[in-house]
Amino acid sequence: MVERVENLVKFVSPYELQKRKSDYFFYLIASKKHFEKFIYLNDSFTISFVDKDGVVLLAMNINRDPVIREGMIIDNLLRNTTALGMALEKIKEAEVKGYAFANFNLKDWSSAASPIVDRSGNLIGAVSISSPNRYYPKFALEITSLMAQAIQNEVNFKNLIQEINLSRKLIESIVEANKDGIIVLDKNAKVLFINSSGASILGVNKKEAINKNVTEIVDFKPVILNVYRTRKGYTNKEFVIESPSKGILRFTKTAVVLKDTDDDFAGVIDFFNKTEETKRFAVLDGDRENHFTFEDIISKSPKIKEAIRLAKLASQSNTPVHLTGETGTGKEMFAQAIHFESIRADKPFIAINCGAIPSSLAESELFGYEPGAFTDADKNGRPGKFELANGGTLFLDEIEELPLEIQVKLLRVLEDKIITRIGSTKSFKVDVRIISASNKKLDSLVKSGSFRADLFYRLNAFEITLPPLRERKEDIPLLVSHFIKKFAKEFNKSITGYDESFINPLLLYDFPGNVRELQNVVERSVNLASKEMLTKEYLPKHILEVNLKDNTANPEFDTIKKDYIEKILLECNYN
Repeated sequence: MVERVENLVKFVSPYELQKRKSDYFFYLIASKKHFEKFIYLNDSFTISFVDKDGVVLLAMNINRDPVIREGMIIDNLLRNTTALGMALEKIKEAEVKGYAFANFNLKDWSSAASPIVDRSGNLIGAVSISSPNRYYPKFALEITSLMAQAIQNEVNFKNLIQEINLSRKLIESIVEANKDGIIVLDKNAKVLFINSSGASILGVNKKEAINKNVTEIVDFKPVILNVYRTRKGYTNKEFVIESPSKGILRFTKTAVVLKDTDDDFAGVIDFFNKTEETKRFAVLDGDRENHFTFEDIISKSPKIKEAIRLAKLASQSNTPVHLTGETGTGKEMFAQAIHFESIRADKPFIAINCGAIPSSLAESELFGYEPGAFTDADKNGRPGKFELANGGTLFLDEIEELPLEIQVKLLRVLEDKIITRIGSTKSFKVDVRIISASNKKLDSLVKSGSFRADLFYRLNAFEITLPPLRERKEDIPLLVSHFIKKFAKEFNKSITGYDESFINPLLLYDFPGNVRELQNVVERSVNLASKEMLTKEYLPKHILEVNLKDNTANPEFDTIKKDYIEKILLECNYN
């Protein structure tokens, strides 16, 4: 009789297991994050991470698995007979299906594994997924390979940040004597370092600023965030910023983009000087490059032309405007165009995504708060978006996401034009033009009770509907040419246009993400292009195959695979 596998395997001691987990801390954190995403998509698989010595350090979803347990050793018994063992032994991807297992007890299971190696090619460990044969996907090997690569990429970056942190003392000794303000931010705009001059100029506590997002330490929109969008620095550029607490501030700034050893974006060093010029500028953040006018809206579609006509009419009054349209149709572009065509063009344009505000913070974001108004409140208090937009325009995107109790307060402000900060007994008037936007039909939400009817009628005085890209496909060639020109200049590439093999699949595709998705497709294509003309070889596979159906594919798993790969690609910035 064949002895069960679980009776033959060996385990390390609990102490040894914890020690190894400590040694592989970053790898386990990264592995758990990616494993949880995979299990969320499909829980039919056991998924595990083993170190280079074959000790299982992390095993998830093991309820039905006959073998894998944390602390187990992939020793000689399993080294040449399982996917995990072979991946460690040969340092290459391996797959074993039920019929190939030497042990009879594993005949109903299949598994795949991929090794994890560092930048020098040294073996770190391996990732494996296994499942009963009836659930086992034909792309299992590709998935383990993707996860192994994603885990190693994440650990590489964490190691880089550690190296930066270890170098802080050296950096500090060099820059403390500099009269310029210097601030070092990581790839998420978190403050890694700020010198004394910088803290003094910005009026922040040097120690308290560390590890906070740059938006948390100043009461104005940091222009350095534009570098995160463009991935491009600048030298000795002047900016004018409106600070609610300090008034108009004028800076001369230099931004240097940081890259890691793999040439990926890793953060920014910002050098800045405060100048004494106090001229009041019209634009709140001092950077007109990012503001849209009607001239920036590219279209020959009758529907868009009608939307522009209505928007220009709306710009000549202070009536609230409501923009409707699917995600990516350009609602904020229209909102900005209306503002900069209006008599308020020299006043602030403030945009806020209502869907991105936690319910508990919605009131403070809109109306501001006094010092000590609630736990963790800024000790100086903060102005709300209505105060910041005073005299100008407040754009409320995804307004349907506002909690009902905040809708009541918003309606009162729109009617009385008076706001009161949280924790204050003092009220004051504001003069703000409201432009709202939604990708849902507000009248339907009113009927369902999730949006107040009185607020709907107040906001919907002038409604403008923006059509999805699939309803104005005549604009696709125009937009593609525009984006090619834009990204070719940005990436310093000599791309002159596209051929029919490139444009025809785009004309057949429905673009659920609308113009924003089209822009991303062209940006990707320009990045990949090695020729002067864009051809279909640079298009994403899902667009090329939009009309093709693979009858032999497993639809359920194809969806799982696609979702997982898209998540990994987004996290790695398609690197």
